[in-house]
Amino acid sequence: MITRDEIIDKIADLEKEYVDFMVEHFTDWEVWANISQRMADGEQVGEEEIPEAFLLEYKLIRVILKMDAVGKFDWNNPELREIFGKLAQSPLYYFLAEMVTEIALRLARHAGVKTFVEIGAGRGNLTATMLQKMDGNNVQTDLIVTDADSIVVENIARLKDRYPRINIETMLWDINTSPPDDLIGKIQHPCLVYERASILYANIPAVENIAAIADIVVFEDMYNYTGKLYAYDEIVKKIGAFPLFYREMKPLLEKCYSDHFMFDLRAQQHLGYPNTTMLIALK
Repeated sequence: MITRDEIIDKIADLEKEYVDFMVEHFTDWEVWANISQRMADGEQVGEEEIPEAFLLEYKLIRVILKMDAVGKFDWNNPELREIFGKLAQSPLYYFLAEMVTEIALRLARHAGVKTFVEIGAGRGNLTATMLQKMDGNNVQTDLIVTDADSIVVENIARLKDRYPRINIETMLWDINTSPPDDLIGKIQHPCLVYERASILYANIPAVENIAAIADIVVFEDMYNYTGKLYAYDEIVKKIGAFPLFYREMKPLLEKCYSDHFMFDLRAQQHLGYPNTTMLIALK
């Protein structure tokens, strides 16, 4: 199995690109933290005050607070659904998709991975990026795409026809539960599991459920590294996005994997930002 030193060597150029991007993108995070507190306190804040990198997050917070004020939360709220759609297509999410999939493919090549498993595929945006890269690099590794919502089957079916050379399967799996036997039966090891912004909406024990099938993981999420919370953290709890405290995850990661590290730790240290965003672990 590949080691941490080998991983760092294989993706050193990506680490530099990723850290540079994150340092620039999150440079005004303290400005945004202060604004989110004002919003939580009931102050009306105009878009002109918002750093561009946080504009969609501002719109999301604004909608959540509106619904909370009337005591009714609705996932089908058109404004909310539009914001989530824009988030998934935003430059940040596009960059994260490119990075997660490129890292996964490089590690798979050097570790001899036989199965990819994607967690929380949803609309299939991350899947589409992975398939484009696999097709362009003639990668024939099996890809199993999972989600807790049956809509994943319909969403991924549209992609299957575009990539007939790649063996793609869809399976239902709520990562808050153990992996189903039919999923376990389809996996050839070594298996690499990757995701983008899925564990945030599950819970920390999901890490152990995923480890039941994974030999390597590439997780892109928001990991609270410092233990400090801000108003925006408290507000998004209302839609089920609870902070992933690294101090709580660490014992599980050490139990399930031989090694793990935060890929973007240099960015967190440079900015004093409370979060890291990319975790790599291996057995």
